Amino acid sequence: MSIVKRQTYRQRIVLLGPQGSGKGTQADILSTKLGLPHISTGDIFRRHINHRTAVGRKLSTRLRVGKLAPDALTNKLVAERLRSSDCRRGFILDGYPRTLNQARWLQRVARPDLVIVLELSDRQAVKRLSGRRMALDGKIYHLRYHQAPKRLRATLLIRDDDRPAAVQRRLRLYRRLTAPILRFYDRQGVLKKVDGQPPIPAVTRAILRVGQLFFARLGNRRQ
Repeated sequence: MSIVKRQTYRQRIVLLGPQGSGKGTQADILSTKLGLPHISTGDIFRRHINHRTAVGRKLSTRLRVGKLAPDALTNKLVAERLRSSDCRRGFILDGYPRTLNQARWLQRVARPDLVIVLELSDRQAVKRLSGRRMALDGKIYHLRYHQAPKRLRATLLIRDDDRPAAVQRRLRLYRRLTAPILRFYDRQGVLKKVDGQPPIPAVTRAILRVGQLFFARLGNRRQ
C-alpha cells in the first residue's frame, strides 16, 4: 500500500509547522499526488477579506493587529469547507488546527488519520520568510525558492507579518499554542515529525515515506 496511490480508503491528513516550514508547498504537492483537496484556513480567510464580506471585515481587523481569528469562526469556516463533496475521501489541512480548542473540535467532527509536523528552527524560519513576497492577487512567491514571473516582480509586496520582528512574534505564538496540540495528537497515536529544513523534494520524500508506513499499518488494522 502506498500513500502516493489514489486511495480507496479515507485519508485525513493535517500538516503543522512554524511559519516558513513549507506547509503550503508540501500540501499542494501532496494534494496533486493523492487527489485530495488542500484546505488552508489562510486561503479561506484571504478570500473573505478580498471579497470584503462581513466575515472578511471582522478577520481583517483582528489579523491586522496580530490576533488570531476566533476559534468559533475558524471552526465554522472549516466545517463549511469539509462538507464539500471533494472531502469525502479525505483532505489535507494546512496549518489547522492552530489551538487546542480547534484540535478538540476537529477530533469530534472529522478525526484526523495522520498529523505531520514539519520541524524548523526559528533562525531558519526568519531567513526563509524574509524572502517571501506577495502578488497583488494574494499569491505568495519567494525570492529564492519560488520566484514570481518576471512580469509580476515589480509589483510584489512584503507583507507586514513577514518582516523579521513580526516573524519572531508569530513564532513565539506558534510555539506556545502548538505545544499542547502536539501533545494531544501524540496521545492519539497519529503524530509524526519530519525535518522541514532540507530542500522541498527531500521533505516531500520524507513525508511520503512516513505516510506510506503509517497508512500501511492503519490499513492492516482496518482489515
